[in-house]
Amino acid sequence: MDDDLDRISYLGGYSDTIEALPLELHRNFTLIRQLDEGAQELMNNVAKDTETLMTEKTVLSPKERQERLSKIGHLLNEALKRGEEKFALAKSTYDTVDRHCTKLDTDLQKYEDEQLIGPTRKMGMATISSTAAQAGATSVTSTDRTDKLEQGPKKRKGNQKGSTGRGRKKTGRMSEEELQQGEYLSTEDSRQHAQAAISLSNLPIDPNEPLYCYCQQVSFGEMVACDNDECEIEWFHLECVGLRTPPKGKWYCKNCAEQLKIKQKK
Repeated sequence: MDDDLDRISYLGGYSDTIEALPLELHRNFTLIRQLDEGAQELMNNVAKDTETLMTEKTVLSPKERQERLSKIGHLLNEALKRGEEKFALAKSTYDTVDRHCTKLDTDLQKYEDEQLIGPTRKMGMATISSTAAQAGATSVTSTDRTDKLEQGPKKRKGNQKGSTGRGRKKTGRMSEEELQQGEYLSTEDSRQHAQAAISLSNLPIDPNEPLYCYCQQVSFGEMVACDNDECEIEWFHLECVGLRTPPKGKWYCKNCAEQLKIKQKK
């Protein structure tokens, strides 16, 4: 109960903190637009004065030409100052948004870490009696699976779609079809989707955001998780593994599937 109150209190405080953010951003963007309009007006005057100077240079005295050139130089300096002010304001706006994003990422990670403590305690309590332990084993397995989904990208796990594979014991030999299920892309489609995934992965990201898949990029698009609990990578982009749709039942990445085949041959 206290934890829930703390979270509610934090969310209320965070909402108050970011409530003024849209107003601040609107103010900064308005100033940037005004500076840009002012700089554009100055550059228009520079173009006009320069054209006039080139037309009248033959009839102007050296002193008048110098005065005209000085005026043009002054206009250029003013335009440069507005450009520098615009750059400083844009950087300040970026830093403000980045601070809020970083704080939210840090707090979300802290919240997720706190959530992981709960299932561990429940596993310990589930083993008090033999009957409760047997009933709790399924609950713990389900809880661990949910936690695994919460830790990784919020996407569907292979055996989460449909009932195939749920509740099935990890004993006996699995066929090659069971190791790799799902609707696969053709070679050409796979290449095109992989290129699209690389293009998306080139977007600016938070350096603290975890990386996944063979491509070692952040979570984007639809993803699938390997059902091997010891998989080093765990989460994969569908395009990178050549899948068109999330697989039904259990799904293993290429590395884990090869390891399972080797173990079954022994």
